[in-house]
Amino acid sequence: MSHIIVTRFSVPRVGDPDNAHCHRERGWLDHRLGLFRRFFVPSVSRLEAPVVLLCSSDSASHVARKVDDLSWVEVVVQDDWYGGWRGSEDHIVTRMDSDDAIHRGWFEAVEAAPADAEVCCTRSFLRYDPDAGRLCAYWRVHPSPLVAFRGGKNPFAHDHAALAGHFRIHHVKGPYLVQIFHGGNVSTRRPPWYRPRVSLNRLRPFGIDFETSTR
Repeated sequence: MSHIIVTRFSVPRVGDPDNAHCHRERGWLDHRLGLFRRFFVPSVSRLEAPVVLLCSSDSASHVARKVDDLSWVEVVVQDDWYGGWRGSEDHIVTRMDSDDAIHRGWFEAVEAAPADAEVCCTRSFLRYDPDAGRLCAYWRVHPSPLVAFRGGKNPFAHDHAALAGHFRIHHVKGPYLVQIFHGGNVSTRRPPWYRPRVSLNRLRPFGIDFETSTR
């Protein structure tokens, strides 16, 4: 099977009408593109897999122009938060956020999962604050946003916290995701399951050069 990565780069979130206008604003989009270039691109490009950026009708043309130099990236229009784009049955589709980084061994870990697993998830992950130069380890009951889907399953049919109710799940041990703390996203606020700091050297398998990414 071949691998493909998909991310909802600029899709209006259900139940968040107050922020729907952001997807029409160049400044907001360019800020997201900056994070995408800074963390996602150097991390994911090493894996040599195609990437699909899902963008709203309002943002797709602008984003497509900005990533035109990345031959492995395709912009696809999607206005619905749930459902929409899906891979073929011979794809293993990994969904992740466009401002995060992925471990170089993720594809191999997914391929090694039991054959009957429809979805591979992780509960452990790292969170990196580049402004403070701080890296922390996390674990939670529900899956992290890094999830791989087998057999043409739709990667955005359900929120990642609800996947166990719809698919046969395999939990991959160990952190394969680095979330980037950039202060502008509610989901990046420190949760109650915060853990102590760990060495910045653990960023290297994720393609993050912490010596240059720290401001």
